[in-house]
Amino acid sequence: MNDRLQDLLQRFFDGTATADEQRELMEMVNATSDSMLEPLMRDRWEAIRQQEANAPDGSHILASILERPIPVRTMRKRWYWAAAAAALFFAGTGEYFIMTKSDQSNVQTAGQFSPGNQQATLMLDDGTVVQLDSNGNRTLQQGGSLVQQQGGQLVYDESGNHAPVAFNTLRTPPGSQFKITLPDGTVAWLNAASSIRYPTAFQGTERRVEITGEAYFEVAQNREMPFRIGVIDKAEIAVLGTSFNVNAYQDEGFIKTTLLQGAVSMTASSGQPVLLKPGQQAQFNTSSSDIHIIQDANIDQAVAWRKGLFNFDHADLKSVMNELSRWYNVDVRYEGALPSRTFRGKITRNLSLPEVLDVLQDVDIKFRMEGKTIVVYN
Repeated sequence: MNDRLQDLLQRFFDGTATADEQRELMEMVNATSDSMLEPLMRDRWEAIRQQEANAPDGSHILASILERPIPVRTMRKRWYWAAAAAALFFAGTGEYFIMTKSDQSNVQTAGQFSPGNQQATLMLDDGTVVQLDSNGNRTLQQGGSLVQQQGGQLVYDESGNHAPVAFNTLRTPPGSQFKITLPDGTVAWLNAASSIRYPTAFQGTERRVEITGEAYFEVAQNREMPFRIGVIDKAEIAVLGTSFNVNAYQDEGFIKTTLLQGAVSMTASSGQPVLLKPGQQAQFNTSSSDIHIIQDANIDQAVAWRKGLFNFDHADLKSVMNELSRWYNVDVRYEGALPSRTFRGKITRNLSLPEVLDVLQDVDIKFRMEGKTIVVYN
């Protein structure tokens, strides 16, 4: 098995492993003890370092992540395998290999910050606020729809009683996600610190909702009634029937629409619509109002949050910290100039904040906790 594991590791890091070989590798990793994996990974790491040192462009970045859950063990030999924080994790100004952890974390004061969960608030048309969580189970009549809460999701079903249409707003706090099925059957997942405003029944010539933050949509087809999304009063997305992700956090400076299937068009508040094809991403600069199309977008990165992952793809430090801030419901403060780093790698969102911060410390990012604030400093 050892020879086969070495061969699969070689193929994985060379980028030549087939899908079946990658699955075989994951199964072997799960079945192999840390004591056997460590020397193999050290050998692969040394080989990669040597290759990088001999490459003409020494700034070349390689990121390869093995997916393996965190073993429940002591911190003395804790491996942050793969998405759980990783086999390999690289920064743009250097190369870092995360292998082991010591007995004590340097960020123990952050121990009370657990990963996010399923919570939301539902604001009804009359201003009533209903608290929702993963344990709820209730039914209510809202406008022309019956609304059922089934754990961490809301499901609207048009009751056909022709009651006046009402407008509701579903909002997730930092550190939470929630799922909603709209009256037409469209499904939307809200990421942390996001919202969607929608009618209790779709009438007229279009289906229109408004969002802030980040949401993933699977839109029910209805060619007679296009689906339209207003995005923080800056842009509009028109849809017939498709699946796509919208990232519109105001602190990021961009509205990103990533198309998985179907067709959508994105229009700035004062501009012509831009049509997207599957695999493309539209990036709308909220400062300049320019729209740039990424032809081969990183789809896995765009929807990683739906799969329970942070996926950093050439992300700068501020973008990384923004994600952590929203998911763990903490503030971030910077002292001095930000380190000029870009990150690639995956980390499971099921980790606690101290575990994630330990990963960043391993790539030489300095920080301390002050209450609910992460202070990043030089």
